[in-house]
Amino acid sequence: MGPSGYVMGSIISQAEQGGRPISYEMVSKKPEKEFRRLTGLSKHNFLVVYKFVGGDNMFDQMKYQYNSRTPNRRKKQKRPDRLTHHDRLLLTLMRLRRGFSIEDLALLFHVSSALIGDIFYAVVNLLYHRFLPLRERMFTTRAAQPTSVLPACLKSFKNFRATIDNTEVKIQVPYNYKQQGNTYSKYKSANVVNYLVACNCWGAVSFISPGYEGSISDVELFRVSGICDLLHPDDVLLVDRGFTIEEQTDALRVKLVRPAFLGDRDVFSQEENLMNSKISAARIHIERCIRKLKCFHILKRMTNNMIPMLDQIVFVIACLVNFDPPNIQALQERDM
Repeated sequence: MGPSGYVMGSIISQAEQGGRPISYEMVSKKPEKEFRRLTGLSKHNFLVVYKFVGGDNMFDQMKYQYNSRTPNRRKKQKRPDRLTHHDRLLLTLMRLRRGFSIEDLALLFHVSSALIGDIFYAVVNLLYHRFLPLRERMFTTRAAQPTSVLPACLKSFKNFRATIDNTEVKIQVPYNYKQQGNTYSKYKSANVVNYLVACNCWGAVSFISPGYEGSISDVELFRVSGICDLLHPDDVLLVDRGFTIEEQTDALRVKLVRPAFLGDRDVFSQEENLMNSKISAARIHIERCIRKLKCFHILKRMTNNMIPMLDQIVFVIACLVNFDPPNIQALQERDM
């Protein structure tokens, strides 16, 4: 166990043994690396997110249960137990990043599992609705990615708009027999929900679709994802071989850049080999982007009771990932 793991282990062990509960006050005093390991954010960006979602004023007005007895009007509510506003965001991020169960967090924060569950669902909902207005603005325009700022690996692709790929989230086998078949992916040999992901020239998430059943093809996923509504004529998309989506992109006058197919031939031409190499080098960054999403361990396997909020969770994580430094340092690579 490295130094970072040792520090985190000592914090958790102390709370589990009935000592001082975990709190934002405690964790914020730990090394930056350890704070990021627990939350997925730097200390500075944690406070940026806290302020972005509304800060103290918003957390004062939050409702944690929605039923016939909770008023529709916004009303300041009594703070539950001893948890501070920052604690509530902290525990939510810890569940997203580290995949802690509701029961584990209740043990660590010395509160009930019911309270942790209510807070987690409420804060994820808050994050989602605060980030949601940014969805279309996230899809970086071609004008914002001129050739002059493109990193070396993308210089060959004039009018570049995005690199796209699909990713999946494994889910518990659904109770419904039909859903079991619809969500089963032969490729992954598991029940999954599929998402279309796009990244811009700096490797940031620029688009993530709603989730679709695991049996969906790449072609159909592209068609129903909603990304077509955001594309413009002459945009260039980098895709993998599975995205045989010319019917959709031709109608939009969008150019598709995809590795060549060998077909019945024995070898690629010299030009095809060169282009395939360039595409592979550029596509590394969508793979890194997806790996960053999967560093949020809650996505390792979703239980059935979490499925209704899976799309919210995935979108929130995509936004949180974008607080990281760029995957591609365009200015450093520009003249390489």
